[in-house]
Amino acid sequence: MRLHVSADIPLSEPNASSGLVTWFSIDILPHDDAPNPARIGHARVARIHISSALDLNVPLLDVLDADSGELEALHDIFFENDWPKDEYLEGGGNDALYISELVIDPAYEGRNIDLALVRRLCDTLAQGCTVAILPYASQRDIDHWTPLGFEVTPPGGAEGYLHLLLETRTARMDDPDQPGVFKVLPSASPKEAGRHHETTHLPRLRTRSS
Repeated sequence: MRLHVSADIPLSEPNASSGLVTWFSIDILPHDDAPNPARIGHARVARIHISSALDLNVPLLDVLDADSGELEALHDIFFENDWPKDEYLEGGGNDALYISELVIDPAYEGRNIDLALVRRLCDTLAQGCTVAILPYASQRDIDHWTPLGFEVTPPGGAEGYLHLLLETRTARMDDPDQPGVFKVLPSASPKEAGRHHETTHLPRLRTRSS
């Protein structure tokens, strides 16, 4: 399987109403060379450019509110003083990835394709992000995503958000037994994960002044 990612990115200087949130449209396609393959699923994902907003002295709340009520609702939960709250700031970056929509064709459900998709997005589109966020609507959603490392974001409830701290993620997704049927592989031990981060740690993009 493969991903096709597209986005509209303005060339003009970013401002509160444009350029500080990038939305990506993602199609999941079979891994073949067919001219018009039927998609297996799709997703809609936003990268919130927090560092750029701070550099431009644009209030983060204005950025989120100008984009949509969906993103504006994230502000008081995840951000404070135009920056991620300390509990969501792990040192691997400053931006945030928000998974708004993720749909898998019913014929492909039960294969954990959605987990594999999000894990790949965290390794690619989320480079330089500190946290990945997605909404949940049931306990079933929570049970589905926690093996990948997502946690319920306080205050929780019947509906709310899950978050994954990207600097400390260790769970991996692969299809070693049957192509296209993914499973969560064992996470590295804390000691092994520590060695991994020592060798692959990305420099922090920006520090917040006190």
